[in-house]
Amino acid sequence: MKTKTFVLFILTTFLVTDAAEVTDEDINSPLVSYLLARIEQLESKMMDKPSIRKTSEIVEKSTEQNAVAASNEKCTCPPAGVVTYVRWGNSTCPYGADTIYSGVVAGSSYGDEGAAVDPLCLPHNPQYLKSHAGYQNLVPLYGAEYETASISPINHAHNRNVPCALCQAYGRTNKIMIPSRYECPPGWNTEYYGYLMAGHHGHTAATQFTCVDRSLEQVPGSGANTDGYLFYTVEAHCNHFIPCSDKELTCVVCTK
Repeated sequence: MKTKTFVLFILTTFLVTDAAEVTDEDINSPLVSYLLARIEQLESKMMDKPSIRKTSEIVEKSTEQNAVAASNEKCTCPPAGVVTYVRWGNSTCPYGADTIYSGVVAGSSYGDEGAAVDPLCLPHNPQYLKSHAGYQNLVPLYGAEYETASISPINHAHNRNVPCALCQAYGRTNKIMIPSRYECPPGWNTEYYGYLMAGHHGHTAATQFTCVDRSLEQVPGSGANTDGYLFYTVEAHCNHFIPCSDKELTCVVCTK
């Protein structure tokens, strides 16, 4: 206790002394060296006490937590990564995904030799630029229909036109479509599942395999047999060394 009092007295004396009177000789004197050494010893003993050390750790941890919280409050951006996909056969996106727009499926006619292969999800409100009057009939676009008359579980959709929705899911970086499965692998998110569909093998126009939502929603007011881009269910042909049966193939769209 006497040592602490003496150190405080000496420090006070130096503080009230005019700075101009302090010389290099004073700073390097044995007394000052002794006082500095004692101060270091006192600081070391204080930090060795569990209560003081614990308090110091709590303060440091609290400071770090406050810094992280402040950083999180500033960031209003969505989680890193985003994927987009079309939900064929449904006009809305599943839970956890935003609907960018909904529309109707369109494509080339089943009988066109120069047909485009891929279907389009056409928005309800198209925009036009400068155009030429009259129908040019160069690359005609038709609405898509379900051709499911002979498929009893989904024949209610026969000749109905097909809706669609463009979806965006955050926090994802990969998207896959798995044919002949309606469940995603472990660790993947199921966006939607349904039936694998494509054009008829006897038609002229080429098409592509498309995963159509199991609900097979229909464009309101449709039902007339106008054909156009056609969706038929897919069956795996046996005797070709692939998994096969007489059942309509399923499909699933997965993200991760």
